[in-house]
Amino acid sequence: MVFLINDLKGIRQVYAPSMYATIAPVLAAEAVRTYEVGGPDAFAVFSQRDFHQNRRIFLLDGFYKDVLGGSLTDDGLRVAHATRNGQLFMLGRNIAAYKLVSASGRPYILLIYLTKSLWIELIDALVGRNLPYTIGLFLLVTALCFVLAYHIAAPIHSIQSTARRVAQGDLKARVPSNVAKRFDELSALAKDFDSMVDRLELLIETQRSLLNSVSHELRSPLARINLAVAMLKERYAADADDMLQHLDRDVERIDVLIGQLLILSRLESGLSSSEREEVDLAQLVEGTVADCHFEAEASGKSVSLHTAGAFLLRSADPHALRSACENVIRNAVRFSQPGTNVEVLLAIDRNGSEPQVTLSVRDYGPGVPEEALDAIFQPFYRIAGDGQEPDGNGLGLAIAAEAIRLHRGTISASNCRPIGLEITIRLPGDLDMDIA
Repeated sequence: MVFLINDLKGIRQVYAPSMYATIAPVLAAEAVRTYEVGGPDAFAVFSQRDFHQNRRIFLLDGFYKDVLGGSLTDDGLRVAHATRNGQLFMLGRNIAAYKLVSASGRPYILLIYLTKSLWIELIDALVGRNLPYTIGLFLLVTALCFVLAYHIAAPIHSIQSTARRVAQGDLKARVPSNVAKRFDELSALAKDFDSMVDRLELLIETQRSLLNSVSHELRSPLARINLAVAMLKERYAADADDMLQHLDRDVERIDVLIGQLLILSRLESGLSSSEREEVDLAQLVEGTVADCHFEAEASGKSVSLHTAGAFLLRSADPHALRSACENVIRNAVRFSQPGTNVEVLLAIDRNGSEPQVTLSVRDYGPGVPEEALDAIFQPFYRIAGDGQEPDGNGLGLAIAAEAIRLHRGTISASNCRPIGLEITIRLPGDLDMDIA
């Protein structure tokens, strides 16, 4: 019987260390020995004894006939014709054939039909008559896995949540006490984390206290210096006027710096409930824009405002918000080119789950290097121009960032094209906001 190449489609040779390739030679040799010694009857008993559950075996002679006279399927004959001496061939995972030559010199082919796959046999072995016990064991193992996962994940989630609060500026945050009472590595991690936050809080509070004390202590001598400068202007001749003007400007610069340090110190110490009141944000921004526009006209610049309605915040600090707006807008005016306009936009962003108030200030200045977009909100951070000394004292945007943080808002900067910088302030809608 001749087979075309297409007839062998799906038939593959199986090599060691496959389980089938290992067992097939032993099984075939035993089947042939049983048949040649005991005849068909002995082989029939052999096949029924070992393979009556999940397998059926046939022993074919050199003419591809079953020695017991049984009928074979076409797929079985295809595999039998494809096999070669000492090699195992399979069709899918259900039919296997192994060819060998006995000691008497006769060729035989062991043909095996697998009625169940190994996975099905494994499931049968696990379940069998013990199905209720198997299901119970599975449910017990699943429950234990969930308990173990919760036992590990819950304290990690608590530490992670506390770390986020600390990163947002809440130095009073601590890991829950139930995590520290555990007797494992997570308990030690929680204790070390709390110790780190304690130390960090102490350092920051010491720094704030020192800054506040120094600023207050400098205010009194500065007032006396201002008075002395005024008296000198009245007594001395005009040839000392230039020197006195320089002295007056330096004193004024120090006074402004100390005033900003005091504002920053007050904001970093937090806002009390007595400082919060109802604030019309649109009116506050409008007044600030008007003041900044008046100042900008002296240098050939302008400030414009676009707003849509009133935005009433029931629990806010008007002084902190005004300070934030003034510093951001004045910073934009300072760096804008003459003849340009600083654009201020107050609007509502409804894209998220909750509406947010957004205040964007866009200037037409040189912009900021991309790597410094976040750093400009840090105290005393300044950017030098081309061959020029840095302008300002680096506290304006830091004051704005701190004021917005105390209102649970965000402030960010981005460069515009072709020139300019845009600073965006976002205030959350949970400030008891009314939108007219």
